[in-house]
Amino acid sequence: MKKRITLGLLAVVWAVLLPAAVLAAPQYVGSDKCATCHARIFEKWKGTLHNKSQQELSPANDTVVVDWKGTLKLKGGNIPGYTVKLFKKEKDYYATLADTKNPSREQTYKVVRTYGGWGWKQRYQVRIGNLHYILPIQWNQATSRWVSYNPQWWYNADGSLKEPPARNSFELDCAGCHNTGLVLSKGDKGVEVKYTELNTGCEKCHGPGSEHLGNPTGGIINPGKLAYDRNIESCGQCHSRGVSKPAGSYGYPWNDKDNKPYAVGEPLDRYYQFRPGEWRGMTAHAKSHHQQWHDLLRSGHYRGKVTCAACHDPHGAPNRYQLVKADSNNDLCLNCHKKRYATPEAVRGHTKHSYAPETTGTSRCSSCHMVKTASSAEAGDIHSHDFKIIKPRESLEAFLKDPKNVAPNSCNGCHKDWAKDEAGYMAGVKAYEKLFRK
Repeated sequence: MKKRITLGLLAVVWAVLLPAAVLAAPQYVGSDKCATCHARIFEKWKGTLHNKSQQELSPANDTVVVDWKGTLKLKGGNIPGYTVKLFKKEKDYYATLADTKNPSREQTYKVVRTYGGWGWKQRYQVRIGNLHYILPIQWNQATSRWVSYNPQWWYNADGSLKEPPARNSFELDCAGCHNTGLVLSKGDKGVEVKYTELNTGCEKCHGPGSEHLGNPTGGIINPGKLAYDRNIESCGQCHSRGVSKPAGSYGYPWNDKDNKPYAVGEPLDRYYQFRPGEWRGMTAHAKSHHQQWHDLLRSGHYRGKVTCAACHDPHGAPNRYQLVKADSNNDLCLNCHKKRYATPEAVRGHTKHSYAPETTGTSRCSSCHMVKTASSAEAGDIHSHDFKIIKPRESLEAFLKDPKNVAPNSCNGCHKDWAKDEAGYMAGVKAYEKLFRK
């Protein structure tokens, strides 16, 4: 009898306390709440790409950077060719995708969000059901041209139109990094999505802030006070390439078994796994953007426990890439490496080149140690973060193996003719090995 009463009481207590415990869990409050006490940092953050990468498109907020008109003829992936017609109706933007197999069949979508457009490229989101999808077009600002973007999501191999699968939606593939306070739930119409902020807000790196409101000494995470690996993982949660654990249901850190998002301060590998067979693997020089964390793990900076914040201000900085100092005059790198390279003469002895980092880029540390490793100029924002010299011989060997899968080397930023064909790569090998005797 006593046992039954005790169990009954426990059941009552549990029923009463469980809702309270759930309600007591830290909640996301939004960056505007942070501004109350952290106004200076908030103002810096407002101007960063963390805050502005996505924009809701409306007549009052027209963020499209290109003249939206005309008919685009593109090809990409395994799609030999497809047509997209661009037009405006009043102040709204539309894109019509034509069925390549049956040209009389078309599908028109209204653009509801822009993604990017801050100097490199811009993509365009449409809404289908309760999810958003990126159209198969991308405007490259650096080259002023339209290029293909994952047309295989919209077209079958024979060129016929299809509706993109939910797994390729922005919410399931991207939102875990670009939204703050993301909540995923299964509903009658598939995955339902809610978030606190459209972009990367304060709580993405500092954790939910409800307990911190009115309590300045607690209830929030300062990544700078975490152990080194946990510190850099606060950046690595987004500046990386992988899928959720254990099933790979999402393209970002998430426990998809328990439907639990990554929390800053926890080991990232509990929520994230490298995507097998893609992005050239963990041991190669990164070939696509958002692999900075993977690169860093292979670098001397990692062995020396150099944090991301040593070079970048996550809250915002006046320099490109939110660098704490400009890299064009080598001050950023020499801030730590000045003992060995204190003078232009010392740098010239190291590079075997003249010293003009701010103009021609010769003897600029980042020109050689942070190569733009994309094989195409279409992705001009991609810099290696393993800080290793990529020798011309590496590019030559890769070219001979697969001419379409070659990362440029440390010389190609200036010597572009050394990256056109086998003879060019060989010329680079001979010049480099003669100059550096290796």
